[in-house]
Amino acid sequence: MTGPLAALNLAFVHIFSFKGRATRAEFWWVTLVFTILGAVAVGADAMMITAVTSSGDPAAIYGLRPFDFYTTYYSLITAIPFTTLSVRRLHDAGFSGFFWLLNVVPFVGPIALFVMYCLPSSNKTSVHGTPKGPVAGPAGKPVSVDVHKRAMQGYATLFNSEKPLTPEMQAARKAEISDYYRSKVLKPTSAA
Repeated sequence: MTGPLAALNLAFVHIFSFKGRATRAEFWWVTLVFTILGAVAVGADAMMITAVTSSGDPAAIYGLRPFDFYTTYYSLITAIPFTTLSVRRLHDAGFSGFFWLLNVVPFVGPIALFVMYCLPSSNKTSVHGTPKGPVAGPAGKPVSVDVHKRAMQGYATLFNSEKPLTPEMQAARKAEISDYYRSKVLKPTSAA
């Protein structure tokens, strides 16, 4: 499971990458940290507005510019990493990243996206990569990475079986079989 510091690190390392996947832990830790930072920025802006309005000059509020507010800087810093993280989270849940555009639909869109973000990671390998967690086998039980890797190597061997063998490949296979036979089948002679 990804911790908060690792999740923030991943969010900012992949700041401009829409490719790949982001687990629920990665997404929700970053969301929590960004929410806390946003609340702090809004609170600081509220205190600033209160101080400006209580100064006695009613026109002082009109002198504030967008870059006088902390939320402007917060939005600029977090908009891109959160957008790319959201798209990677959709990929991990098994959806297209274009579903992020549901944010444009009022009320229903953000709720639908919230539900999609809460869904568990897809155990299937897709164009967005392999799952970060254990791969599920046919029975739904997790399969170790080594078993999965060996199975993929077996498929690669099957697909390469129709290619003609070069003399070097034949010699390498013969040497490999000979070494295996000597080490596993023949009993080593003990020097006494």
